[in-house]
Amino acid sequence: MFGSKFSVIVVPENTGEVIERKIVGWKLAVVLSVMAVFVLMTLGFTIAYFKTSVDYHKLATLKRENRYFAEKIKTLQESVESLKSQMSSIIKKDENIRLVFDLPSIDPSVREVGVGGRTFETIDLYSPTVDQLNIIEGDIDKISRQIKLENASFSDVFDKLKRKQDVLDHTPSIMPVDGYISRGMGMQVNPITGFYQMHNGIDIAAERDTPIRAPAKGRVISVGWENGMGNTICIDHGYGLVSIYGHLNAIKVRKGDMVNRNDIIGLVGSTGNSTGPHLHYEIHKNGSVVDPRRFFVNIGGYSG
Repeated sequence: MFGSKFSVIVVPENTGEVIERKIVGWKLAVVLSVMAVFVLMTLGFTIAYFKTSVDYHKLATLKRENRYFAEKIKTLQESVESLKSQMSSIIKKDENIRLVFDLPSIDPSVREVGVGGRTFETIDLYSPTVDQLNIIEGDIDKISRQIKLENASFSDVFDKLKRKQDVLDHTPSIMPVDGYISRGMGMQVNPITGFYQMHNGIDIAAERDTPIRAPAKGRVISVGWENGMGNTICIDHGYGLVSIYGHLNAIKVRKGDMVNRNDIIGLVGSTGNSTGPHLHYEIHKNGSVVDPRRFFVNIGGYSG
């Protein structure tokens, strides 16, 4: 084949003259090979050019995206640091509130809101950006857990303060009548019988018909006449506290009434076994008598 000759006939359109040229087979093969190589090289360069152009645009886009994400990461880091600072302030306020109201503090280790669990296989993809994102994600997750803890803490503080306030509202804390403590609590001579015996409360001397006021919130559980005590009122304040008022000249409440601190419940008198106008005042705590003076925050007069 390479030794054969091939005729190439060319007929120009304008002259119509037939031109014939003979060419050896190997020369024709070389020409065709060169042409094929040229075409392939041209095609290759064209593909490479377009591929390079596309890669360049992709690279430029990726660079812009990286700059954008870097700015976003920086903004997120600043936001997280601000949130951490605010959370520290909230924790400090929570600790101060607990300190002021004598509530138990939260252990620092609990405030770390630790978590754990089974370790799962993760994608092995490390870069500074991924590392920063992992740190931010961890900080946000911790802050989220701390927020839940603080919400629970504030709910706990609110409930305890509410209960503490309720206890204070129901704790006899004022002298029930304006007067003077003429006789204290304890073993002493009974001025009526002359015997040495226990006095379960205190006597507050005051003018007849001086108003007697409830020392705290409570419910009237009994009213009426009692031997020795005369006209008597008994109030249950809850939390194991009961107060008793004796020798009244008049009773201004009925059994079952709810009273608040400073409500008038009766008038000073000298009914029952009494040497003169005064109020006999008792407080029982969990069934045992206690000295009412331990509860006073507005003590007046003198001890007898």
